[in-house]
Amino acid sequence: MAGNATQPARAHADQKPLTVASIRKVVLSMYHRRHDYWTDADIAELLPELAAFNITTVKQLRLLMKRHRRALLREEKTKMPRAQTLDLLAGGGWHGIDVHANTSWFAIAGLVRTSMEHEFGFETMLPFHEIRHAEPT
Repeated sequence: MAGNATQPARAHADQKPLTVASIRKVVLSMYHRRHDYWTDADIAELLPELAAFNITTVKQLRLLMKRHRRALLREEKTKMPRAQTLDLLAGGGWHGIDVHANTSWFAIAGLVRTSMEHEFGFETMLPFHEIRHAEPT
C-alpha cells in the first residue's frame, strides 16, 4: 500500500494550507474552465481574506464553495440589460461576458468572494472590497 496507511490521500490533501494553485484547483473542480481568466496575483489576494475568516485549508475552501454553488450558478444565469452588458464589455474586455445571452460569469476570485458574501454577509465583506478599491492600479 502506497502512502500513509493511517490517513487516506484525500484527507491528507484536504488539510494542506491554501495556495494560489490549490484555490484554482478547488474552484475549477466545481466550475467550468472559462472562470479562469484572471491572474495568479488576483487569486493571491484571496489568501488573507480567506484567512480572516479562518478558511486556511483546502477542505474548508471546498466546503464553502460547495455550499454556495447553486446560488452562484443562478446568479450567473441572470440576464442583464443590454446596456449593462455593453458597459461591462467596454470596461473590462471580453472575459467573463456572453454578449449574445447578456450574461456574465465570475472569475475564480469572484466566485470565492461571492461565496464568502453568501456565507458571512455582504456587510462583513465590505472592508475587503474597500481595501481592494483603495489600492492603486
